[in-house]
Amino acid sequence: MKFGEKLKELRGGKAWTQPEMADAIGIEQSYLSKLENDRSLPSNEIFVRILEIFGLSIADVVDDLDQRSQIQLRQLPDVANYYHQQRQLIIGNRQRWLMGSAILAALGVALIYAGSVHLFFTDVVYEYRSEGVVLEGESKEIFHDPVKAVPRVADHDEVVRITDSIKARVDEQYILVNDYRGDIYNIEVEGGSRTYYLTNSRSTHPWQSKLVVFVGVLMTMFGVIGFLLERKLSHYH
Repeated sequence: MKFGEKLKELRGGKAWTQPEMADAIGIEQSYLSKLENDRSLPSNEIFVRILEIFGLSIADVVDDLDQRSQIQLRQLPDVANYYHQQRQLIIGNRQRWLMGSAILAALGVALIYAGSVHLFFTDVVYEYRSEGVVLEGESKEIFHDPVKAVPRVADHDEVVRITDSIKARVDEQYILVNDYRGDIYNIEVEGGSRTYYLTNSRSTHPWQSKLVVFVGVLMTMFGVIGFLLERKLSHYH
């Protein structure tokens, strides 16, 4: 659409004749006729007056125009300033887009590395075993070495009875933990305590680390895609 056609459209929306619109703007009818037939360009003052009468912004008018009309109207200071602001806005958006893409890609690479070296989640599992509940006053190693619970003066039958009663209380528990708690450690439980002995340790590939790597790959991909999209879109502006 040319600027003259836009003026005719605006006048038609008000159902004004040329003399009525020319009077509203404060110009001669012959001048308005030249504007509507694209034989002349408005001054900056007249252009601003037209916007005021119809309650429009610069964008409401120029964004509907063809490229030639837009280039012609850029001679007007207010229109030129509008395009300058639009250009700065586009540049600012591109810079923020590129910065966001760079941060996303950098975080993605960092997460890939962190997940690969198990920075957040250990890749070692420790197995501990407890043979039973140690009662208050008993040796913490009563199940590990029952003989220590036998009095020195006890006869053979007494030794057998005591060791058999200890063996009858055996209630083994195994736990797997990701943190090393020493070769032996104790925890309080109902009725006494349990002594846990380290029995095994092995390397694993925790699913949490795999998830971290996966998220890192996605973030890196989106960051790279962001760069490519910005580069492609920049050719259109």
